[in-house]
Amino acid sequence: MANWYKNLYVGKTAKGREKNIKYQVNKGGSLPEFYLITYAANEKDQLDIIESKYLVQKQIQITLPEIIGVALGYQEAIEIIQKITIEAFENTGNCDLRYFLQSNIL
Repeated sequence: MANWYKNLYVGKTAKGREKNIKYQVNKGGSLPEFYLITYAANEKDQLDIIESKYLVQKQIQITLPEIIGVALGYQEAIEIIQKITIEAFENTGNCDLRYFLQSNIL
């Protein structure tokens, strides 16, 4: 079962589908054109965008970091990351997205 960010970011066209998305992700299924925004799998980067079709791979399911957001389409995923970046900068004065998200500033 996936670990979900408590204030999950949801793209405009993904809104209203959160329950179905969580169900599919938690059971290891994929949804066409859906993308997950997670903490990066390495220390160098901050966030990753993962297409849900990769969730059928057991290794991805096992190592999947906390899910920060869901989007329908890659462009929407980019828009969510832009929104997180703006919120982080406005609230902390920098773009340390991990710190911002983990500190629950909002």
